Amino acid sequence: MKAVHEALNGILPEVIRMSEDIYRHPELGFKEFRSREKAIAFLDAAGIPHEDVAYTGIRACLDSGKPGPNIGLIAEFDAVPTLGHPFASEDNYAAHTCGHYAQLGVMLSLFLAIRQSGILDSLCGKVTLLVTPGEEFCDMDYRKGLIRDGKLHHPSGKQEMITTGVFDDVDIMLSCHAMGIDMTRYHAEVGSGLNGFIQKRAIFRGRAAHAGANPEGGINALNAANLAMTGINFLRETFRAEDAIRVHFVMQEGGQTVNTVPSRTQLELYIRAKTVDAIFETEAKVNRALRAGALAIGCELEIQDTPGYFPLHQDENLTELVKKHIETYIPADMIAQGTHGFASGDMGDISLMWPTVEIGVAGFSGTIHGKDFKTADENQAYCVPAHYFADAVADLLSDGGAPAFKIKEAFHPVMTKDEYITRLDGLNKTTVYTE
Repeated sequence: MKAVHEALNGILPEVIRMSEDIYRHPELGFKEFRSREKAIAFLDAAGIPHEDVAYTGIRACLDSGKPGPNIGLIAEFDAVPTLGHPFASEDNYAAHTCGHYAQLGVMLSLFLAIRQSGILDSLCGKVTLLVTPGEEFCDMDYRKGLIRDGKLHHPSGKQEMITTGVFDDVDIMLSCHAMGIDMTRYHAEVGSGLNGFIQKRAIFRGRAAHAGANPEGGINALNAANLAMTGINFLRETFRAEDAIRVHFVMQEGGQTVNTVPSRTQLELYIRAKTVDAIFETEAKVNRALRAGALAIGCELEIQDTPGYFPLHQDENLTELVKKHIETYIPADMIAQGTHGFASGDMGDISLMWPTVEIGVAGFSGTIHGKDFKTADENQAYCVPAHYFADAVADLLSDGGAPAFKIKEAFHPVMTKDEYITRLDGLNKTTVYTE
């Protein structure tokens, strides 16, 4: 192991510089063209072949030449719209306020160190770098355009990679993400859960009329949307605390001009919860509120449903293996375990079918998705996780891959890949209510 850790120490400074450069030049999902080229330059310099996946994603594999499991190193590298961030892009306010740039730094440096150190010569199996685009569920009109043009099947990078078979030969999934809990109290988070969610767009269609001279001749779509939002807010007392429900929305269109009764308004909503059953139970309530607002005013209502992400459930056996190595670098009382986050991520979809961990990483300051998010401690954000993941990979691929195979054999998938794709496609629908 000494060789891989020495290689990491040599590689990390340069990769950190690249990652922090990506932080300063953010790109939204499926637009990560500059970031992608930055990562590919390192692979090319190391002589590592790679392939294009999921439009802007990257896959590269190191093969020991001996039979064994395939360990996936998952990284993300897209940004999210964040007004007021010092490095937000001018065109769409993209900013790296979720730490994805650092995930790329951790996993890319580890992958390069595995190659440089030659550690696979004494192990078995494969290690595959999977740089996944489009984790942040935003900029949906652009993504739906890519789908219409046949460039994508789904609006999420991992959903796309599952569908196109990019993960088919991978046995174990390792990932990390900036923590959403107190980073001064904890330096790592293991075994945490995340909510799943679905996305809805509600379009209210009324009738335009002069707002001053003839308002009675119109049907006010803004009033319908306001009643719907009020109905949703009155429903919040019915949400059980144990279901970790979040329903939140933005009004994308509130009317066309002040002088005209609004003939069309649009709401975009997320419905999040800890379980799939709770998501759909809450969705039924939200649909009733949307329909009630439209019915009260006399508007037509169109509801566009887009499948979001499934809840994240990390594999307990894999978590314990990785935690053992984290404790080499971080005191046990600074490792949070078994927490639940109200946010969502497409690692949840991965966890349905593969043994998965997503370790929460410290080393950042500010608020996730806030204008003050930045790297505060490069050692915690990059170096420490790269080293403990190196130890975890070596452990998984030791003894003919016995530790990894044991974890895989004990894992019970929630659904097959075909079942997953059928479920995903079934959630993608549009319903129109005229009364």
